[in-house]
Amino acid sequence: MPSPCALRIAPPIMKGKCSETTPTGWQINSRRDGLGGASVLALLLALSLSGARGMAHDRIGKEAAPRLAITVRVFTYTHISSADLAAAENVASRIFQWTGVGLTWVDCPQTSPEASQNPACQFRITPTEISVRVTADFPELPGPIMGYSAPIPPPQHGWLLGVALGRVRERLGEAPDLTLGVLLDHAIAHEIGHLLLGTQGHSSSGLMQARWGARELQLAVNGLLNFSPQQAEAIRADVEARWSDHTSQQRIEIRQESASLSAAR
Repeated sequence: MPSPCALRIAPPIMKGKCSETTPTGWQINSRRDGLGGASVLALLLALSLSGARGMAHDRIGKEAAPRLAITVRVFTYTHISSADLAAAENVASRIFQWTGVGLTWVDCPQTSPEASQNPACQFRITPTEISVRVTADFPELPGPIMGYSAPIPPPQHGWLLGVALGRVRERLGEAPDLTLGVLLDHAIAHEIGHLLLGTQGHSSSGLMQARWGARELQLAVNGLLNFSPQQAEAIRADVEARWSDHTSQQRIEIRQESASLSAAR
């Protein structure tokens, strides 16, 4: 289970020893913006700009090294259909493909008796792995907050995030055609973004905004709520650093194993 430090949010920053891993909350702006008149023009402009960003992300993804990948373990502590979970994972993978980073998913349903028999869910977390906790709710967090993460400033690597499925379901009427899979995947992608960017800060637009209104949700429905090119570059740099640290860690373990075998002979 997440540590108390990973679950608490104390604005504007946490005090004490947890200050370096202050969780960051994500929420939907509950104010329903009308989409008439100038708002329609603003939405069309946002769609146009986001579409251009999407093409830029496509180019980034094609140019990036295919070895850049992160393994995401999804621990589900509440009921979610396999179809909704698969939809969320597929769209989140598409979002990160634009950054040039691949996501490998490992489903670890804690409500299933088979969970303990899945070896991939039992290994310790490495620098190239992230753990997602999907729960029904977060009693410790304020009502509007939909997800949390515990980013750690470089050169360390954050690995823990969570999403409250019940709070996600409550917001499905905020935009036409919004589905559980679409909203859940963007919530997960947002929190993974915090971990790979190594910061709890939010941007003024795009996927990493702190609050999403009707416009942002409609962009998400249309696949246009993405990372910025600058964020994509920072994400790739972090994943490269994670792989470098992972390789170094493996070399140390191999040397330690070799030393133990030599001593045993």
